[in-house]
Amino acid sequence: MNISENKRVLALSVAFLAAFGGIAYLGYSRSCDFQAAQAELTEIEEAFDGYGSADFAPTSENLKSLTKAYDAVTKVNKDLQADMEKYAVACYGDGKAVKPGDFQNEVRQAIARVAALAANSGASISNPAADLGMAQFKNALAMEKDVIYRSFQLKAVEKVASAILESGAPVLDKVFCTPLPEDEAREEATFPLGFEVAFNAKRGQLPAILNKIVNDRTYFLTITGVSVVNQAALPGIDAYTAPSGEEDASESRPVATRKTGDPNETVRVHLIMQVRFFNPAKAKS
Repeated sequence: MNISENKRVLALSVAFLAAFGGIAYLGYSRSCDFQAAQAELTEIEEAFDGYGSADFAPTSENLKSLTKAYDAVTKVNKDLQADMEKYAVACYGDGKAVKPGDFQNEVRQAIARVAALAANSGASISNPAADLGMAQFKNALAMEKDVIYRSFQLKAVEKVASAILESGAPVLDKVFCTPLPEDEAREEATFPLGFEVAFNAKRGQLPAILNKIVNDRTYFLTITGVSVVNQAALPGIDAYTAPSGEEDASESRPVATRKTGDPNETVRVHLIMQVRFFNPAKAKS
């Protein structure tokens, strides 16, 4: 099993037990995968709990068991760290410092690219989404100490907005970028930057849209909250018709019809997102 597939693992510590500290996976259409992965992680974690609480005689058999368990978790951790390094590259960039003026240009260019994508795909962008949550930086410069984080947040937002439009969503309705973490939090080796997106889509499009987002291999994106609401009011219950008493018992009785959940019905989707930032200054610490 590839422990990092679909962003299932959030734990980032090099300590091998910390590899099992958290799992975030949106099991919208792949709940069986999630359950199998969680079962395997639970089995390994419980085994280590047992090792930690038990007294082991210094026998060769016990040594082999412990060594085997340690090697298994060490491999998982090694694979995890290799994946994390791939995501970290997006944070490191080309090593050139981004200035406030450069970031302002990035904002304007990203807005233009997403607008062009929507126009080419026949989608529309509502006013709360048009500026990608960065309206304040179109005509005013960001603080220089914030630019590296805002720039990365913008790239992740553009990636998600593009994935939504490329997957066929007809309306990108809202984008909101959360405030940056406090200065103290930015000293950590890795920390999340938050944002929210809302869009309209057919219910049947959701699995493809959500999987496209969480399967991204450039940015470590996770969905921490999701709301799906019907655009149309739910239909009422059919009026009851009593049997006439003259029906042939062999005739088929009417069955219940689906009132909601049709793949073609339009829903509004609100996602609360995080993109994980890897601090270049802490990369080798």
